[in-house]
Amino acid sequence: MRSFTAICLMALLVPAANAIPVRYDFTVSLLDTQGTFPVGAGTNGFGYVVFDTSLAALAGPTGQVGNQNIPLPTLDLSFDWLGMHWDESNATLGILQFNSGILTYLGIDALVAPNSCGNSFQCVQWGTNDFTVTRNSSGSGTSLLTRAGTNGVAIGTARWSGPLQVDVPEPGTLALFGAGLAGLFLRRRRQDRA
Repeated sequence: MRSFTAICLMALLVPAANAIPVRYDFTVSLLDTQGTFPVGAGTNGFGYVVFDTSLAALAGPTGQVGNQNIPLPTLDLSFDWLGMHWDESNATLGILQFNSGILTYLGIDALVAPNSCGNSFQCVQWGTNDFTVTRNSSGSGTSLLTRAGTNGVAIGTARWSGPLQVDVPEPGTLALFGAGLAGLFLRRRRQDRA
């Protein structure tokens, strides 16, 4: 009986496979402008986004997590380009796309009030402080940035670094935890009968 109790307690002590934060860094280089977007000195930008790997477990049949209307949980974010700055208080992780655990698409965007795009936060609207930066499976992507009071947009290329494989927490440890609880419950029940 003691060994049974010890096994149950060990199962309870095994920590669940916690998801871990994963960080993706990027740089942006100005490629072009449209409209009357003013460009000063310093045309290169940089930033990063940090999210929890548990988001990968939420991927639907297409491998996509998130949509254009509801931001995803973002642990940390920073983006500086053309004299503007965003962080997790005014920008967010948008859509993630996975294929067999491999990240094939990532998008970060500014959080702006609904505009002519409707409720979609992933729509860069001229005349607002807004941006979007994307990453594809090759680690490259695009960036668009607009500024309030300016009828134009800055267009850039993005280069990303970060892990390709995003490890999803294993549900088996949660089952082990549940088995430990069930074992302790059965032990208690047997003691009550005796």
